Amino acid sequence: MLYLLWGCLILTVLVVGESPVYGQKIQELQSESAYFGNGPIVEPKPALDLVRVGQLIFARTNQFRDQEKRTPLKSNYQLTESAQAFADYLAKTDKFCHTADGKEPWDRTTKAGYQHCIILENIAYEYNSAGFTVQALANDLVRGWENSPGHRKNMLDPDVLEIGVGLARSSNTGRYYAVQDFGRPKSAMITFKVFNRTDAMLTYTIDDQTCTAGPNYTITYERSRPPELRFVWGEKANVTQAARRLFRPANGASYTVRTTEEKTVTVDGQ
Repeated sequence: MLYLLWGCLILTVLVVGESPVYGQKIQELQSESAYFGNGPIVEPKPALDLVRVGQLIFARTNQFRDQEKRTPLKSNYQLTESAQAFADYLAKTDKFCHTADGKEPWDRTTKAGYQHCIILENIAYEYNSAGFTVQALANDLVRGWENSPGHRKNMLDPDVLEIGVGLARSSNTGRYYAVQDFGRPKSAMITFKVFNRTDAMLTYTIDDQTCTAGPNYTITYERSRPPELRFVWGEKANVTQAARRLFRPANGASYTVRTTEEKTVTVDGQ
């Protein structure tokens, strides 16, 4: 019997075969769907080496990123600790949603000591009455995430730098639960400055946000992701062509807007 529910699912199962279920979390709650029934399922023997499965998931995730021209992720022990603890919780309770334990993914990673500016999470479970090999379970989990648009987006996010992977098996249902936590540490936030050295109000946009700086103001910005900066000029404004271009601030960049002796407004910046 198939039930489609919103929120957290409390799951116990007696089935011969079952479709894998996946979930993701970025900055909002997600809906989930799952099959459920009654009764325990006996684990095929021998038990899988889930540490090895996690290592294979990590390696294949980086292979996928390499294929799509993304930089490789580094394994982070705090993200791994958080992902493993949540996988253990899902397996123990057979609940399946990103807030199954009453916490958000970033709450769990913070508790593990990871200071972040970006946190993304993928979850999934797999079950097969015939059992899995280590390689087959890793492949099935990663393939499922790759083929799901939201999970794929998390795996290929260009701005995350680190990952943690956790896996656990439910002794009640036989399901293997997997968690991927992706992070960008707070230390990697992008800081840049805008200096207004004119005698007029300065208007500019950072991504979709309109900002202003008064005469002789200096404003410092911090962003989790590389931003786009564009200064806003009137049609008749006497500014250099370079000042009209799109800027992409790197960490530590600064942009000084000034008026030259020729009464031309210019932007000096990296």
